[in-house]
Amino acid sequence: MAPSSLIRVMILCAMALFAGTLSPHAQKSDKLKKITVLTNYAFFGRHAPLFTGVEKGYFRQAGFDVQLLPTTGSGFVNTAIDSNKADFALTDASVLVQSIAKGAKIQAFGVYLDISANGLASLQPIPTPESLVGRKIAAALTDSSRIVVPIVYSLKNLDASRLEWQAADPGTYFSLLLSGRVDVIAAAMDADRPALSKAGAAQNKQVHFAAFADWGYDVFGIFLVTQAARVAERPDEVKAFANAVVKSVQYAIANPDEAARIMAEKNPTFDPDIVNAQWKASIAAMQTDYVRKHGYGVATLDRLQRTIMLARTALKIETEVTPDQLFAQGFIEP
Repeated sequence: MAPSSLIRVMILCAMALFAGTLSPHAQKSDKLKKITVLTNYAFFGRHAPLFTGVEKGYFRQAGFDVQLLPTTGSGFVNTAIDSNKADFALTDASVLVQSIAKGAKIQAFGVYLDISANGLASLQPIPTPESLVGRKIAAALTDSSRIVVPIVYSLKNLDASRLEWQAADPGTYFSLLLSGRVDVIAAAMDADRPALSKAGAAQNKQVHFAAFADWGYDVFGIFLVTQAARVAERPDEVKAFANAVVKSVQYAIANPDEAARIMAEKNPTFDPDIVNAQWKASIAAMQTDYVRKHGYGVATLDRLQRTIMLARTALKIETEVTPDQLFAQGFIEP
């Protein structure tokens, strides 16, 4: 099956599976523009603001009938957006640099998560990047850790070719680690830590985490992204969506317990306590000193340049990517 066909099949399946995530009011409206919004991973607490925005009507007020869909990673997201299989999405900043360098006609227009919450989990401490050598690391082929870890190694002047990666489905990460079949798994401090720590404790196993941000990965975390053509041709639509996200995030931060409850109710298989812990961990990655200084969702030129530089150096990207290609300014007011 061709990659574009596979993307279409996966999105259609997800739409059928998660049709219940829409507010009943949005489903009944014929005046709203129907849009598909992809998360950068499977649903978890980080995405509580999006569910809250649907429930509270912020997206309806902006003119949108939103369908939220999960994915397997930022690489998948960027391909789906570039091939017009979805309208808006969340994606890892460094993966976006790589995708644009490869020719993807996509562009960020807002910062969702200021710093990366991504990292690695293990049953033995991994205090430094060097600690990864000799350990088997499980990560999906589209998992952003496969890009971020080489960036960290580049910063430390280490040889990333010495790392041993094992392709794995994200749904198997926990079992692979806790069963000892791998030594390290890709993990996010907000997405995975609460549930994984609980699962480990049930087996009398202590889970250790290493955050990429603590290893010098000082770049943007998660961007809001869409097609570059939409940014150029329909700026009012992009700005309306961006503002709806900002309102949703602000409400979810001010009312974290309610936001987590809304998301858990829309996903009955989720543990409400885990969703709550995940979302509160995400808030810490949103309310940083940088955000307090510049405003939520805003990207400054110097930090965009650093994000591009680190990604290009680590991934040996020869194609130039400019800050203007990566990020469209003016869609989120400071």
